Amino acid sequence: REVAIKILPAHFARDAERLRRFEQEARAAAALNHPNILAIYDLGTQPNGSPFIVSELLDGESLRDKVRSGPLPLRKATDYAAQIARGLAAAHDKGIVHRDLKPENLFVTKDGRAKILDFGLAKLTEKTVSDVVSSAPTEAAGTTPGMVLGTVGYMSPEQVRGLEADHRSDIFSFGAILYEMLSGKRCFRGDTTADTMSAILKDDPPELTETNRQVPPALERIVGHCLEKNPDERFQSARDVAFNLDALSGASTATATAAAAPARSAIGKLSPSRRRAFFATVGSLGLLIALALGMWTGARLAPPAAPQFHQLTFRHGLLGDARFTPDGQDVIYTASWEGSSPEIFSVSTKDSGGRPVEIRNAILLSVSRKGELAVMLSPRPLSAWTSFGALARVPVSGGAPKPEIDNVVSADWTPDGTGLAIVRWLPDQRVCQLEYPIGTPLYKDGWLGDLRFSHDGRYLAFADHATAGDDMGSVIVLGTDGKQVLKSPPQTSLQGLAWTPNDREVWVTSPVSSGSIFAYTLSGKSRELLKVPGRTQIHDIASDGRVLAIQGTQHLGFGVITADGKTERDLSWLDWPLLRRIRADGQKVLFEEEGNAVGEHYTAFLRDIDGSPAVALGEGYGAGISRDGNWALGQIVTRTPRELWLLPTGAGEPRRLSPPTLDTIPLVTDFTADSKSVVYAALEANHQPRTYLQSLDGGAPRAVTPEGVAGSLLSSDQKYLVVRSSPVAPPQLFEMSSSQPSRWRDGRKATN
Repeated sequence: REVAIKILPAHFARDAERLRRFEQEARAAAALNHPNILAIYDLGTQPNGSPFIVSELLDGESLRDKVRSGPLPLRKATDYAAQIARGLAAAHDKGIVHRDLKPENLFVTKDGRAKILDFGLAKLTEKTVSDVVSSAPTEAAGTTPGMVLGTVGYMSPEQVRGLEADHRSDIFSFGAILYEMLSGKRCFRGDTTADTMSAILKDDPPELTETNRQVPPALERIVGHCLEKNPDERFQSARDVAFNLDALSGASTATATAAAAPARSAIGKLSPSRRRAFFATVGSLGLLIALALGMWTGARLAPPAAPQFHQLTFRHGLLGDARFTPDGQDVIYTASWEGSSPEIFSVSTKDSGGRPVEIRNAILLSVSRKGELAVMLSPRPLSAWTSFGALARVPVSGGAPKPEIDNVVSADWTPDGTGLAIVRWLPDQRVCQLEYPIGTPLYKDGWLGDLRFSHDGRYLAFADHATAGDDMGSVIVLGTDGKQVLKSPPQTSLQGLAWTPNDREVWVTSPVSSGSIFAYTLSGKSRELLKVPGRTQIHDIASDGRVLAIQGTQHLGFGVITADGKTERDLSWLDWPLLRRIRADGQKVLFEEEGNAVGEHYTAFLRDIDGSPAVALGEGYGAGISRDGNWALGQIVTRTPRELWLLPTGAGEPRRLSPPTLDTIPLVTDFTADSKSVVYAALEANHQPRTYLQSLDGGAPRAVTPEGVAGSLLSSDQKYLVVRSSPVAPPQLFEMSSSQPSRWRDGRKATN
């Protein structure tokens, strides 16, 4: 191949320590392999001691050549700047700082690709302030006048002061370069080197709109934020700069190139603790994949390209939350392999498998722009779908996490990586509470999950489920002030949520809807993006449009063992059964299937514990079974109002019990002991929930409790009903009568 060879003067090799640092950084830069960084193929030393670098051969011109004739067109300047910022971000993520960023070290190829040159070399040729000042008046004749002055003009204030320069120094230099691309003039320039350094330390550059009225205010704010004198007040990462520049153009210019890979599935093993349980949950393999989707902008006129798939994990087990690292080159994810406790792993997007991060019995919650992890320690099940535990923060490289806040269900870092929003489980109230900042409640409901900040930090999106026991839910978007922007219609299943890079859409998945990915705009418009076989759960979207998701098969199940614990039988039927009732004689179980096999309204089944085939009874939850075994209750919760149906277990036709005027409360229902009536909780329009009694022989339901008091557990003599007046109130016994509701009795003192 054709290459470029840069030979450095021999005197650079006389300082062994400087040469060693140069080689170390140059080799690190060579490993970056980023499209906006000059590719280094090799480096070595000539017999005379002169070091040399072998790199890719570029065809184009330096950025200095481009800006000699004046400001660049706004579109090109923004495009070049975004590319440079992405290259800087890739280097900074690997701990490499340029230290001498200037137009001479930036190159634009003929096809419009911006390249950063001389990583590592900058360390070798780095000048201290004293070097610059002492050499400026006597610069060699071979150097263009102003060369040193030009280098000084792109120094950060901390470099001018002789302080240690970190990645934020590069961001300042980048801001000075972007200013020059937009205005055609140096950002900081004086008659002498000292004047230029003084301007860097004390002066703000002239407003961009004074020299180029086409510069939009948003772009001028980005430049100004890069040029803050105090490093703590600048953008804290080049990736944030790139994101803001991309947001101006409405889309990233990068493309995804992932290879297709087949999906596999296998049934996992029950853990020993689950085997000892009377009813157990079994899990199967989930597949963590990166999807390259060509439709993420949400506004393209051309048909989207077909997605390509790259499989990242292959082991058997269950997968949890997953996120791209800030540079998009790696993935951090949670997995419980082969029945083990959950653990956090890291894998390159170009590889498969992954390595442990050495954070065990923990679940990943979020990854910050600074590479810091928010994790959940010692997770405890809140339902079949989610867990809660102690929040901790830990570097991506691992370490000993320290618990900070207990009962956390979900969390996400702010876009700048300095703070967190959390969802906290309130056990006394049996609800979840969204807090941002931590300690400030914004929203409260049964189960909240999949919490995600928009990239601009203005919004919080999450899934709102009415109860912790069901994954049916709606997409909610709030402003950070708590004002609701969006509430989507409820979906049968809602797990997984991510913002598109331009914040125009929220993408969500419905695992039971044939692997569907849906998109919602903030105005409430929706569209279906993708449908693939098996379950799909979205977790993250990279800035270049790659989508991180779990795709494959997943099964929930239950089993039975004998009293001596020696015999185990799997009673699972299809893919997602939820056990609801055991018949009084212990010989049959009532459950509903909620997976892909039955559709969005679910189906109630009855099955003998001897393992004979299950019998489908009708639509809905398996909400109850009569003691005589002749009837079951099916509750259809995917319709409005929610309906209660009477399902015969033998011959006969299903019929609706609840009238259209009542909205039944999920799973707060049961048969009376004589199997002749049903008791259930329901709401009437503009009223609070209460309990109703309805005969199977017909007739209208009769209210048996006052409004705001609901329950369904009857004593065997039908004299008392166990009720609650609120989710946080203790259970009480309500004395039933054939006429009006009568007195309360404290459930803790009652003996019946």
